Amino acid sequence: MIKLVKYSLMALLITLTSVSQSWAENSTIEYSEIQPAFVVNYGGPGRLKYLKVQVTMVTSSPVATETAQHHIPLVRNELVTLFSSQTDEAVSSPVGQDQLRQEATKTVKELFQKEVGHPVIEDLLFLNFIYQK
Repeated sequence: MIKLVKYSLMALLITLTSVSQSWAENSTIEYSEIQPAFVVNYGGPGRLKYLKVQVTMVTSSPVATETAQHHIPLVRNELVTLFSSQTDEAVSSPVGQDQLRQEATKTVKELFQKEVGHPVIEDLLFLNFIYQK
């Protein structure tokens, strides 16, 4: 009886190990940094305000990364426009910064949907976010 339990546990352990290995092989996450960092003026008329954002794209395959890199000029254009249109409230609070990241992700996904027929990226990350009022 004890041998049966041991063998059953060993079989279960081997099965779980092989499942986790196949999952790890099939799930590739790649990070692609957009260089150089975005430095834009933001806010309305009046005193100049600066925003510097370092953006990294998250993709799920090498092909998606290559496609994203090929379209960097379009991505940069969309993100410069988005970042330039922000208000003090949006850039100065953590909640506003996260909303901006989500909006940027949505904007870039829509751009890729229009250009290549699918979203290409999984997410955008802001690695560095500096603002000066």
